[in-house]
Amino acid sequence: MALKPKHLILNLLLESDNPISSQVFIRICELFDITENSARVTLARLSSDGMVEAPERGLYRLGPAARNLAADLASWRELESKLCDWDGSWIGVYQAMLGRSDRTALRRRERLLQLAGFSALEQGLAVRPNNVCGGVAALRKRLQGIGLEEEAIIFRIDELDEDSHQRAVSLWDRADLEEHYRNAREIMEDWMAKANQLDSETAARECFLIGDEYIRCIAYDPMLPKEMVDTQLRASYLDSLIRFDQLGKSIWHSLYREFAQAV
Repeated sequence: MALKPKHLILNLLLESDNPISSQVFIRICELFDITENSARVTLARLSSDGMVEAPERGLYRLGPAARNLAADLASWRELESKLCDWDGSWIGVYQAMLGRSDRTALRRRERLLQLAGFSALEQGLAVRPNNVCGGVAALRKRLQGIGLEEEAIIFRIDELDEDSHQRAVSLWDRADLEEHYRNAREIMEDWMAKANQLDSETAARECFLIGDEYIRCIAYDPMLPKEMVDTQLRASYLDSLIRFDQLGKSIWHSLYREFAQAV
């Protein structure tokens, strides 16, 4: 699937410490076979929607409509530190009263819940293990901060019957998660070992595509407790991803300077 300019631009701004010029965006988009016209049209639309803003003419940074969600997505590096031991209880989000007729709102709600590690136990009821520091209060603050409707009821669930408990545990496929951790870590380690053999543009393009996929995966990872997944394997995956991200930032900062000097 071709990389969409909106996704590329927002992700570059998410990871950039400084505003990026339209000319640099155009040059970067060329690396991914995105035309200048598509880049300019996308920047105009994102600006109109409040997703990006221009502090100076021709320079762009994340706009107010994107900042809260972007800050949450960017916190993936600290996810492990926000976990605690699991006592067997669950956190539930009841949203049946919000309806399902507005498909756009429904998709957004489901995406936000997935971002916080929830999965649907019943229609209108999503759950996750209560292994997050701060429990219900912390997750309520996080979910409402990234846009979940305040009408949604967020609560702790104790003493599920055995059948419901087992259905909740089975909402996540342990084998699939662990296979992903293992394979992704191997791919990143192999790429980092050969990165210095690549030219700057190839290295930037490849590390963006690999890093984008795996950062999205960890951002949406349910961060399950050790009773439900191999947490040591996940920690090893996250360690590789953090080092991969640091290398990618170095590669991209060098490319930004190269492109900025050329325009």
